[in-house]
Amino acid sequence: MVSKDLLLERFLRYVKINTQVVPDAGKIPSSAGQFELAKLVADDLKSAGVKNVTLKENAFIYGTIPENLPKKHPAKGKVPVVGFLAHLDTAAEVSGENVKPRIIKKYNGEKITFSGNPELTLDPSENHVLAECKGHTIITADGMTLLGGDDKAGIAAIVEMAEYFDKHPEALHGKIRICIIADEEVGVGADVLDLKEFGADVAYTVDGGGFGEIDVESFNGFKGKVAVKGIAAFPGYGKGVYLNASKVLSEFIIKMDDSLWPENCEKRQPIWWIDEVKGSTADAEMAVYLRNFDLSGIEDQKKLLDNIKTATLKKYPKAKIDINISETYKNYRLELDKDKRVVEYAEEATRRIGLKPIHNYVRGGNDSCHLCFKGLISTNLFIGMDQMHSLREWISLDVMEKAVENLIALAGVWAEKAS
Repeated sequence: MVSKDLLLERFLRYVKINTQVVPDAGKIPSSAGQFELAKLVADDLKSAGVKNVTLKENAFIYGTIPENLPKKHPAKGKVPVVGFLAHLDTAAEVSGENVKPRIIKKYNGEKITFSGNPELTLDPSENHVLAECKGHTIITADGMTLLGGDDKAGIAAIVEMAEYFDKHPEALHGKIRICIIADEEVGVGADVLDLKEFGADVAYTVDGGGFGEIDVESFNGFKGKVAVKGIAAFPGYGKGVYLNASKVLSEFIIKMDDSLWPENCEKRQPIWWIDEVKGSTADAEMAVYLRNFDLSGIEDQKKLLDNIKTATLKKYPKAKIDINISETYKNYRLELDKDKRVVEYAEEATRRIGLKPIHNYVRGGNDSCHLCFKGLISTNLFIGMDQMHSLREWISLDVMEKAVENLIALAGVWAEKAS
């Protein structure tokens, strides 16, 4: 049904282009490699028969697969426009330069090692997703870079879907809009997406995990700053005067409940963490991140921070501590309820390709969050990635293949239901 060899060839071409995102670059795309990849993908979409392919200055790509329903088909002109999205950029945390993919055919279920980093391994006894992929074709990098499956696998799947529809006019579908965006990893891409130009009635991001997964909710994401003011004085004569802001901030950090840190949490457990810590004697500050599936849980985390502030000031009464927290994104579960077809039709498509639909909750955010709250009901579909944003990132080509079949089936479901 799908050309597995062509899918792999596309994917390998895409991951070899460094599209590592640059936070706070002040421009879109934030890295030159994203535009380089966008030009390649735009050409591939044109070759795959996609119409009206447009490459924007910000590296966004738009394209159309026209409706192909016969004139007398009862759903002709009635099918909602379905949009499919993926992103060009890769994570900021790990290098995307000089990616060297390794292809493991008929994976035997043993521990996977990395030629460029012998201390690094993928152990199926510690990773049930990998264990379930025994017999698959597994793709990793060499342990010196991330692979880039997040989300070049999604791009390759969308292009392969377009290729299939071009070669199989008997596969009926309504109008499909494609959008490949830049700078998703820093939360910018979906925010600047022009929904009018995109022109989709509903949408799916192709940026998820294993077989059959459909993301149906996400963390609520909040970010804030904790700022401390100390008292600068000459240290030699600091008795009763000197107060080091960095020391006070360190005390604050120590008091943050260790059970909420990411390394200790999984499933539906909330988390918090800090970053961007900087300071001197007079001033110190840090960014603090709160994640919880329930907004009431976010409020609980805020109260915990306030309690830490109170306890820290009790020890250092001359210090000043300010905490400012604001929303980054919200759980989009309730937005999906506004048009239940988005998830229900995805479930139907998944069943049609022989898989069991699995409702997944995202321990983070994704473009679907942003799109839903902009008014475009959207959710995220599986593509086969695992260990994203790390040197251990890997993907199953077999899952990628089923992901393409899923997109094809999903477009068909929307056309059938419109009848």
